[in-house]
Amino acid sequence: MADVRPFRGLRYDPRRVDAGSVLCPPFDVISPDEQTAYHARSLHNVVRVELGTGTADPAAPGNRYESAAQALDGWQSSGVLLREAQPAIYLHEQRFTLGGSEHVRRGVIVAGRLHAWDEGHVLPHEGTRQGPKQDRLALMRATHTNVSPLWLLYEDERGTVRSALEGAWREEPVLEAESDGQTHSLRVVTDSSVIESVVSAFASRPLYIADGHHRYETAQHYRDERCAAGQSNTQSGHEFAMMLLVSLDDPGLLVLPTHRLVRGIDLSGAALREALGKWLNVAPLDLDGEDDMSRGAAMEQALDEYSGQTHKQGHVFGLMDAEGAWLLTPRQDAEWKRLLPDGHTPAWSELDVSILDSIAIREVCGIRAEGESGKADATSHAPSDRLAYVSDFPGAVRAVRVGEAQAAFFLNATRVEQVCAVAAARDRMPPKSTFFYPKPATGLVLHPLDGTR
Repeated sequence: MADVRPFRGLRYDPRRVDAGSVLCPPFDVISPDEQTAYHARSLHNVVRVELGTGTADPAAPGNRYESAAQALDGWQSSGVLLREAQPAIYLHEQRFTLGGSEHVRRGVIVAGRLHAWDEGHVLPHEGTRQGPKQDRLALMRATHTNVSPLWLLYEDERGTVRSALEGAWREEPVLEAESDGQTHSLRVVTDSSVIESVVSAFASRPLYIADGHHRYETAQHYRDERCAAGQSNTQSGHEFAMMLLVSLDDPGLLVLPTHRLVRGIDLSGAALREALGKWLNVAPLDLDGEDDMSRGAAMEQALDEYSGQTHKQGHVFGLMDAEGAWLLTPRQDAEWKRLLPDGHTPAWSELDVSILDSIAIREVCGIRAEGESGKADATSHAPSDRLAYVSDFPGAVRAVRVGEAQAAFFLNATRVEQVCAVAAARDRMPPKSTFFYPKPATGLVLHPLDGTR
């Protein structure tokens, strides 16, 4: 069902740059301080294309999109970026450490055809907002390039894709880079027989979006603009988008929880707990440790232990405010399920994040997540925002301790099989339900949208 192809990527010339100095994460996880640091790291760091420092008004002189296009053109003219001589697929290996354990994740980078959601070939699991799509569309209009890959998942129960790529993974990488504590390796595959096997293997399976919903819809919009202008056929570059495809059984595929941080609500700590108590059991929780790290670990352990005791069938959440910490579980004698919005599938209604957002965020705190800007950390959300998100337990603890958040609600991570179940049911999770970690690096290969496949 998935139509994937090789493409002639743009890659940094390793003789001209240090590969580790030119990579950055995708735009949506780069803080303002990190943006500045990546710009300072190298005159050729891809952040100058991915997330420039100029104005975000595309009509203003010297805007960030115009600067991105100039940087991209200049790097190609000077030979810093080179176009692949022939169509290729790219194998990406990402080594990283989390919680003291080392992990390796492998994926294949291809050009994937853009499908309408209702075709069922590419399945989303989250909704989108207009702001990020407008920003990414302005960048695509200026550069005519996919700068960072979408990240999608696939089932490979029979090992068809794994078998097709087995020999290619034994080849020496053309690039190895150390960046932000992670190691990246890239292999270029131009062997037509291998490529044909990979293309054939994906033709019989759907793809699930892990990360990149906004950019996928942006690519669709850009394609539609080109079609309306009479600049498209079925093989045009903008009919496709650069995708990193990772198997659902890859041992390095990790999903982190996304905790909720609230502020500016007209409730004291006691009043908040009393309101939650109408729907949830609120049990005091003694978190051992005096620092953010140890208290965060204690909260994580408490949620994990409860889930283990209930064999993943019981819903559990954590709460922390300036007065202490509590464990929250749905009351058996309360009709809390009536708070879940209509129109969703059983797969959606069984998610911890759906239940927490419906009861705690919407009903008790009176916050509509879709009305907030949705920044991924406590310090970068707009002053008017009452809701923010953070994916590490110590970070949420810190936000409460220093007053960046009035209260924090903690969750266990959504499981990959739950993500796929919601996507297969053609439903959408609440905003910020998942954080697939770590994000693929930006800058290993870029996908020009000019020409044809």
